[in-house]
Amino acid sequence: MSNFNIRTLNQNDWSTYRELRLRSLQDSPDSFGSSYEKEFCFSRDEWASRLDLDNMVESALPLIAELNGVAVGLAWGIQHNPQDKTAHIYQMWVSPNARGQGVGSLLLKNIIAWSNELNLDYVSLAVTTINKTAVELYKAYGFEADGALEDLREGSELLVQPMKLKLCAIAPNRN
Repeated sequence: MSNFNIRTLNQNDWSTYRELRLRSLQDSPDSFGSSYEKEFCFSRDEWASRLDLDNMVESALPLIAELNGVAVGLAWGIQHNPQDKTAHIYQMWVSPNARGQGVGSLLLKNIIAWSNELNLDYVSLAVTTINKTAVELYKAYGFEADGALEDLREGSELLVQPMKLKLCAIAPNRN
């Protein structure tokens, strides 16, 4: 595996986040509930506010993976409600030139470790059913189907499978 750096985004990273998010929406439009056309119109302030972790109600871990200083992967862990004891994964994406090199696993391991540090019980996500590689990655980490298939977004014929991972008491090492 190549030497990737996983780091947490902050408000100063808004342009890097914007660029990576828009690339993900262009590359994999069938993997997200949002669209390139919608998010392209967001203002600088909107992008920066998404990364203002101090003013969020929920706990969040916005991560990017970098290879030689170039952002090649993105994932968000969010705990919406402290009483829920569940972290949710959103915006998981790896650049085509970095796929198959373990980037998705590194991002996933970091979110699982963060969830364990918060003493949460579950990590949940929804994956497009046609994305077999992602489904297999999540299953390899112990995620299981959790509920009925849902529409990807309004007007889409694609479906997503909600999946959930029951967390263990011991957190894996974050790399």
